[in-house]
Amino acid sequence: MPNAKDVTDEDIGKPKFLLIGSTGSGKTTQILTLPGKTFVYIFDPSALATLKGYDIDYEEFVPTRMNLGAVSLSKGKSDPITQKMDQGLIYNLWATDADKKEAEGFFDDYDNICFDSFTTFSAIVMDRVLKLNGREGQFPQQDDWAGQMQTITNVVRQFIGMNKILLFTAHDQFKQDKASSRMQNVIMLTGQLRVSLPLLFSEIWHTDCASTANLEKFQIQTRPDRLNPTIRCTYKGLDMFHDMTIKDWDKPQDYGIGKLLNNERKVT
Repeated sequence: MPNAKDVTDEDIGKPKFLLIGSTGSGKTTQILTLPGKTFVYIFDPSALATLKGYDIDYEEFVPTRMNLGAVSLSKGKSDPITQKMDQGLIYNLWATDADKKEAEGFFDDYDNICFDSFTTFSAIVMDRVLKLNGREGQFPQQDDWAGQMQTITNVVRQFIGMNKILLFTAHDQFKQDKASSRMQNVIMLTGQLRVSLPLLFSEIWHTDCASTANLEKFQIQTRPDRLNPTIRCTYKGLDMFHDMTIKDWDKPQDYGIGKLLNNERKVT
């Protein structure tokens, strides 16, 4: 019978990070700190401005032609599709790329795989589900949400199965939780995904910009509280609010998550 005292890092696998925070809180920047070779799937067009100039491979999947017609919740009251769209095709293009890369062993050459951001990726999945259900450009219905949740879960489970460091970024919003009636930061994901998806990650940290007029500072919250109940951390000795500021942009791996990984402080 296995005993937990005999568990090693190899048994646990490499850490899987889900960074949650608002726009501008330093999520994408942490990709630069990862040690080793990094590949990024980019779904937010602003990510390249952060990654520009660094030795990071990437593929970008961003819709360029959208339906500009107004959408109503009332059946039959939405404007007609204004132009030929590609938003319902982006997920297929990404899935084809990911399947091809995995079949060819492309990911074997990388230490880190990143998604930036998972919020936008979720929207791309919904675009595809709507197209499949004949509601392209319309407001989602119940079966659309269910299809999106299952697709997203399957994608994350596939990448979790790889022995790679994963770093997914996601946005949150401050709102009232329906279950507890408390005001808290809630991941911008659909329904049950807010609960089930975080279970697949070993590290769920909340990012925040704490800069002042005279000091640039970014931090990560590593322990949960009333406002951020989803946080999980398996690292020993971290302060609740851990400084993740990159102070030398020529050596980003000496800071943030990269520094933690290099120090090998993960719980075993």
